[in-house]
Amino acid sequence: MTTSFIESESMARVPESSPRNVESSTAKVRVARRRSDRLVGTSRAIQRAREQIAVAARGRFPVWIRGDAGSNKEAIARLIHDQSEWASGGFFALDASIVPAALLTRELMGNERGVGPALATGFEGALTRYAGGTVLIENLEALPKELQHALAVTLERGEVHPIGSKSSLPLESRVIAASTHGLDALTSEGRLLPELSERLRLLEIDVPPLRERREDILQIAAHELSVRAAELEHETGRPCSVRGFSREALERLREHNWSGDERELREQVRAAVGLARTEELGPEDLLLSWDSSEQVPSFREGKRAFEHEYVTRVLRLCNGNISRAARIAKKDRKDFYDVMRRNGINPQDYRS
Repeated sequence: MTTSFIESESMARVPESSPRNVESSTAKVRVARRRSDRLVGTSRAIQRAREQIAVAARGRFPVWIRGDAGSNKEAIARLIHDQSEWASGGFFALDASIVPAALLTRELMGNERGVGPALATGFEGALTRYAGGTVLIENLEALPKELQHALAVTLERGEVHPIGSKSSLPLESRVIAASTHGLDALTSEGRLLPELSERLRLLEIDVPPLRERREDILQIAAHELSVRAAELEHETGRPCSVRGFSREALERLREHNWSGDERELREQVRAAVGLARTEELGPEDLLLSWDSSEQVPSFREGKRAFEHEYVTRVLRLCNGNISRAARIAKKDRKDFYDVMRRNGINPQDYRS
């Protein structure tokens, strides 16, 4: 018997506003999918976060978000943005840890034309490009100290000073910063300048790791199952057969450590729904069926087992159509065929 655990409330979709200019190719700007842009759960920590989001949405002050890697910090920033007066101005997310340090100042502050050989053309930084909108800076401590100081001055004076400019521009965007560490820890370790830290202390939102709010796990898993099932139905034009989790799967979900936090949980559920053959997901579908290290196969064995299972499920979904299966798998048709041959899979077996 299937133990269904599905959240019935439909997820709100808020259109993404277009920025005034074309996005910079070096920034980590995520615009498309909004499936995770909500907080799911009933724990006290999530209720508190919702209350803080509502407070933040009513103001224009900077906000600090702390949470472990994979804890959905961007979703919290987007919720603040969507519920505020800034929603029509666009949302920009930049991960300071992956953008080259030499480009970070340009990305945020912009530059005047002809500043130097590397900055021959003028560029409008995110803080002015997203006027009336929100700028999220993830891993803020990765900003060079000089830029940290410039950002602190910007937040204090409400002015943006582009590289090479003799004048300043008004700061009309909302700044939200996020990290896996707290402000006190980053400041005491010398990774964040005190003057910048002080500008971000007005509202600090802390998201405890999933292992400390286990009451939220099944709700998140059920929500993600529902969302992924709806996506598959839209993609394939056929009803998704998955309706819930087995009792054993529910127990394993609750007990698992989830070191990758919400992202790990969501991605494992999404992958399992996409490859499921029955109405209920079991521990083996979620890769939670191993009780001890002795049961864990070698990497090579696990990879081969995954390939065989994945290819057979996709072929079954596509009635043995190799071209369509390759498109769904996002692989070249020849590469997909090589995987079939390596695993001894005959597409004729899956044609009805």
